[in-house]
Amino acid sequence: MTAPQARTRRFFSPGKLVFLVTTLLFLYVVVPRLGDFSQSFTAVRNARWTYTVMAIVGLLISYPIAAGTYILLAQKSLRYRSTILVQIASAFTTRLLPAGFGGLALNVQYLRKMHHTMPQAVAVASTNNTLGIVGHLFVLGVLLLISPNMQLPAVHIPNTPLFWLILSVIIGLFAVVLLLFRTLRTQAVVFLTTVGGHLAYYRRTPGKLAGALLCSMALTSSYIFIFYCAGHALGLTYAPLSFALVFTGGMVASSATPTPGGLVGTEAGLTAGLIAYGAEPSQALAAALLYRFITYWFPLLPGLGVFLLTRRLYL
Repeated sequence: MTAPQARTRRFFSPGKLVFLVTTLLFLYVVVPRLGDFSQSFTAVRNARWTYTVMAIVGLLISYPIAAGTYILLAQKSLRYRSTILVQIASAFTTRLLPAGFGGLALNVQYLRKMHHTMPQAVAVASTNNTLGIVGHLFVLGVLLLISPNMQLPAVHIPNTPLFWLILSVIIGLFAVVLLLFRTLRTQAVVFLTTVGGHLAYYRRTPGKLAGALLCSMALTSSYIFIFYCAGHALGLTYAPLSFALVFTGGMVASSATPTPGGLVGTEAGLTAGLIAYGAEPSQALAAALLYRFITYWFPLLPGLGVFLLTRRLYL
């Protein structure tokens, strides 16, 4: 390698490229949303501080729990301290891309750095996400068992031509992709088959898988607890199951919203759910904004700081 090539390689190193892309995404996604931060902060000022502090404690507990899930699922040894730092850093990267891809990419890259192959890393991350869904359903099931007489809000599926047209277009586009992009489909099948082979690892370690499921349930419970505290901080004294159901609807809305961090969609889903339980619209919106302040805005700068300080660890 010649000297100019070596200098070019040092200048355009992968770490610097990732840092540049991350900075641009931060400027493009987060900075224009500072108005939302102002609204969320207003909700914080009107909240009862005891419940707000309890919610922040719930958030701080969530990072060690999330790290524990990855440590149990990892197919190579992970350091607990480093894994916690990655989970804190993901509080920043998750805000940069839709559907949590920022946090997912960061965790996959961290696993690669910790000697996992790409299929192994994807297998660990996909298992973590699957257990997140399963753990969420388990938590809801437990709450339903202990609250059998709980009144559930009515859920209405839109029965309008526009709704069915949009749904048909989404299904049609998905079918076209599967039919036309043969090479991409073939590569995806090969990759998923390889990932599937690594998933067999968990058949030999059922104890770790069960422990990871418990961690996922604890992680879901921590976020429901944060939402519960946010509601009570603003005078919404519903039962835990009510907040759990509204929280589930909010997460569905967040996943369906193609915005970084589920912006707008999460707030709308949580607000609509609380209104369905009889909350005043202004009170429901304030509770949703308080929850988002604690889980979205509050960890943003610490996550950015940890990402910048430790990026050489996992990039």
